[in-house]
Amino acid sequence: MRGIKGVSLQHCKVVSRVVANEAIVVPVRAGSGQASEVYTFNECGTTIWSMIVAGRSPAEVAAHLASEYEISAEQAAEDTRQFLAELAEEGLVKLA
Repeated sequence: MRGIKGVSLQHCKVVSRVVANEAIVVPVRAGSGQASEVYTFNECGTTIWSMIVAGRSPAEVAAHLASEYEISAEQAAEDTRQFLAELAEEGLVKLA
């Protein structure tokens, strides 16, 4: 996948659960005993999050999205890249 070779959760402190097919992700910020923000993802975002947590590569995620949602490989790759970039910007993942 163009620009993103891998995704790491090791350096990011987050707690996440999937409830009623919706991912709920809470970052745990240094020096705070409380969660500062809560993120929820729609069905597609939950699929991407679950696959990343399971150790799947961005390319594997994009291939799954293309198949599951019947979109082009190019669109799936771009959607995956954009979503992962947003997660990285929020500090939920680290991109390699």
